[in-house]
Amino acid sequence: MTELSIAVADLARFCHRRGDIDHRFKAAPTGAQGVAGHQRLYARRPATYRSEYAVEWQHAEPGLLLTLRGRADGYDPQQGLVEEIKTCRTAPDTIPEPVAQMHLAQGKLYAAIIAAEANLPALEVRVTWFNIDTEEEFSRSEQCSREALDHFLQATLTRFGHWLHTLAQSRQQRDASILALAFPYGGFRRGQREIAELAYKCVHQGGQLLLEAPTGIGKTAAFLFPALKALATGRHDTILFLTSKTVGRRAAQAALADFAAGGLRASALSLTAKDSICFSPGRACHGDDCPFARNYYDKLPAALYAAIEQGVLQRDDIEAIARRFEVCPYELTLDLLPWVDIVVADLHYVYSLTATVGSQQDADGKRWTVLLDEAHNLPGRARGMYSATLHKAAVLQARRGATAEIQKALARVNRQFLSLLKQPWQEPQFHSGDSPPEGLLHALQAFAGTVSEAMAQEPAFLQQHRDLMDFYFDTLQFLRVAELWGEDFRLQLTQGDQKQSLGVTLNCLDPARLLSARHGRAHAVLAFSATLSPLPWSRAALGLGEQAVCSRASSPFASTQLRVSLATGIDTRYHQRQRTLGDLTQLLCRWLRETPGNCIVYFPSYHYLQDAIALLQPVESTLGPREVWLQARQQGEQERAQLLQLLEQREDVVAFCILGGVFGEGIDLPGKRLSSVAVVGIGMPQLNRDTRELQAWHQQRHGAGFEYTFLYPGMQKVDQALGRVVRRLDDTGSALLIDPRYRQRQYRELLPPWWEYQYWPEN
Repeated sequence: MTELSIAVADLARFCHRRGDIDHRFKAAPTGAQGVAGHQRLYARRPATYRSEYAVEWQHAEPGLLLTLRGRADGYDPQQGLVEEIKTCRTAPDTIPEPVAQMHLAQGKLYAAIIAAEANLPALEVRVTWFNIDTEEEFSRSEQCSREALDHFLQATLTRFGHWLHTLAQSRQQRDASILALAFPYGGFRRGQREIAELAYKCVHQGGQLLLEAPTGIGKTAAFLFPALKALATGRHDTILFLTSKTVGRRAAQAALADFAAGGLRASALSLTAKDSICFSPGRACHGDDCPFARNYYDKLPAALYAAIEQGVLQRDDIEAIARRFEVCPYELTLDLLPWVDIVVADLHYVYSLTATVGSQQDADGKRWTVLLDEAHNLPGRARGMYSATLHKAAVLQARRGATAEIQKALARVNRQFLSLLKQPWQEPQFHSGDSPPEGLLHALQAFAGTVSEAMAQEPAFLQQHRDLMDFYFDTLQFLRVAELWGEDFRLQLTQGDQKQSLGVTLNCLDPARLLSARHGRAHAVLAFSATLSPLPWSRAALGLGEQAVCSRASSPFASTQLRVSLATGIDTRYHQRQRTLGDLTQLLCRWLRETPGNCIVYFPSYHYLQDAIALLQPVESTLGPREVWLQARQQGEQERAQLLQLLEQREDVVAFCILGGVFGEGIDLPGKRLSSVAVVGIGMPQLNRDTRELQAWHQQRHGAGFEYTFLYPGMQKVDQALGRVVRRLDDTGSALLIDPRYRQRQYRELLPPWWEYQYWPEN
């Protein structure tokens, strides 16, 4: 028998949502504000009222068992009342009728299940919309007999029936194909099998795994294979493969294609950013302005059937289906999320404050497993996602062309900016504090509510006022971040020569607490990368628990495949660079003349790179007949493609790039495309106000301020650069690391353990 489960909310959306995409109602409270709004309403209800009332109901058909799950916002058995609560920032009469009907349908489904369980003759179904700004509530109620509720539930299931049987058939085919699936590459490489075994154990039991393995070992396939096997045995419901690099996404897509060629029949969805996939850029997401939003929900079921039947869905597939059925491609991907087995996406879809995938999986009650590729990138990305900045100048720009009410709200925001200037500052142009700016936050909340009202009246309102739109969305992010405030945050105020240059930043020093909360909602988290040393540091930085399994895989490569030389006679530290620049360029010239093939030379800063290039002129006399390429300060996608093409077509290229930049990781250059790398310096973050605060925080928290802030992140960049050379089992190459600190054990211990190291002959 095939067993399926679905959230009541998803059932209501699938069967009872009609009409256009209408984002007027989505000018909504943040998650924490929504929870607080629910709590305020609960406080107004009588003692007999039960909040977050869990319901579960099973529907059986031949060969199929469907379980409905959910939580009714409120149930009062004494009053015979079921309540569905929606928080908003708009007037009740602006809520679109199709949205209101869907909310009412959700309440009726909860009521039908409760009435059946408790054998009740009737229930009142009430939907309450609560405005968090005015604290006004507006309700719509229906008195429903048990017979009417039963009929509504059965009619809903009948409407859902064809889709249900499509899902059941897909599940049967999926499970059978997975059970028969063999690893598609003719056996495991050395190290791959131990990865797969650790991954399967983690997914089977639930938990957390942190694994370091060399680039080129085949981590993507080794993690996906056991995760797929666990789908068929019912250990989890959804696989989320998350990455921060295009190359990681392509590797996952390629592995899934190989599994499909080997017989896998599972649904997989690759997510694309809204700006990249939108068919109507610049238009409002509303049926009056965009044809792909018009009657979207009426056309959606047919598009969903086509998508699920196709199986593996990449961007081109989604766009083709969306054009065929004239629906929004971005919304289509979101509406597919509850139904697919595997999601390949950028990590912000789970970890950001507007996380689409993570929120969807939570709402559905799904057991989801995260496969976190290139996990070393997450802490830095998370700091950015959990921080926010507002500028006073943007307030003044937003006032232009705004309505009188919005101008009043912005004037209050501006006064709060000015009040921050009046408090004592630690430095003339910088101040750091450990408490949030409460007055500014209250003013921003009022401003957001005023704009939301205007958007409800006129959906395209913000599109007509670009500066206001930018400030509004920046405000929403600022308010979301403020809700996260803890001891791991700092308030930073910066000012230039004029008052208008005042900037207010909510700076997340350490995202580990927030990442831990996200990880705690997953069935399993498997984080992997080639550069996680030392493992205890990465475990802490990623917010993984003390119980997380930390391991390092064996390398499939011989240690001699990459010859690494340590040149410790040239001091590359900041204050010594000008003095040793001549010696550095002489060393590079000698090494490049002795090292044929394509090479990338990495510098820790653009200024340092430019100084070295100036001494190497003319290149023909210093480097010989080599094709030289320089990374620009502002590197675009076209320039990136230019270098990759050059490395593919020639074997005499010397590229000068920035360590830790776009060419420092996330590029795959097997074979003769790259034969060697040279790394100048360690790549430590610059010493500035931000890194000083980070160092103080990590010293207080971990007793290792220098290591956590400078040493480990710097050496991680070096290790990533080394990982560019040997990418396939038959690759060979060489590397030169230039810095006197490699004489010290604490630096050498952080180099990848799978290569042999020797000192450059002059040392």
